[in-house]
Amino acid sequence: MGKWLPGISRRSRTRIQDRVSRLGADMGGDPRPEFRAELRERLMTATEVTAAEMTVAEMTVAEQEDLPPDSVPETASAPVRRRRTTLVPQVVSLALAGALVGGGVGTYRSMPGDALYPLKRAAESTLFHLSTNDAERADRSFGYAETRAHEVEELLGATERESGLIDETLKDMEDTTRSAVTSLTRVERRSGRSTGQLRRFVQKQRDQIQIMLPKMDENDRRRANGYLDYIDGLTQPDSSQPVTRE
Repeated sequence: MGKWLPGISRRSRTRIQDRVSRLGADMGGDPRPEFRAELRERLMTATEVTAAEMTVAEMTVAEQEDLPPDSVPETASAPVRRRRTTLVPQVVSLALAGALVGGGVGTYRSMPGDALYPLKRAAESTLFHLSTNDAERADRSFGYAETRAHEVEELLGATERESGLIDETLKDMEDTTRSAVTSLTRVERRSGRSTGQLRRFVQKQRDQIQIMLPKMDENDRRRANGYLDYIDGLTQPDSSQPVTRE
């Protein structure tokens, strides 16, 4: 599927690969309607581009086959091989995305530790890599970071959970936020103006996470405070002086 979405840790990747391999007939539920519509549209667009590239490759091969053997340069087939090689990650991504839509998997209701959660993260990664520009990548990453904050809140209210899930989800949230900030910085640098999106995101994340701090243990609270210091610094004139917390 190509590179993983920034914010997915090595441990999460291992869990995804392990659990996806064990998933089968027990999948149920439906994705959100807007998720279905958006992913279907992107699949159709990406499929058209892929089909066009494959047609060009086939035409090139056909043209070469009509030429006498001595008239075909030794390197003539290299572009065709490279073109076909670059199509492989696209085909794999499209196959995964198509399976998620066609299978009707209710991934957005899953939480860290659930059997279907790896598919939720895989769907996010697929949509991220189907994004066409930095603005779209920033929007998606900010949305995924907010989703991680919601998952932390759900985990804190759960009666049973695997050890380390909150710490891992907090780390994923910070990694995804950093990816979003990188993409947004490119957008604002090109446009020469601030969109205000970062300030709104920071305010929303700060309000939600501060409410959760009293429910966290010492280790999780330390990581959460580190994240709050980071996002507060993003909207300060001098980011070298982070806000300190108890």
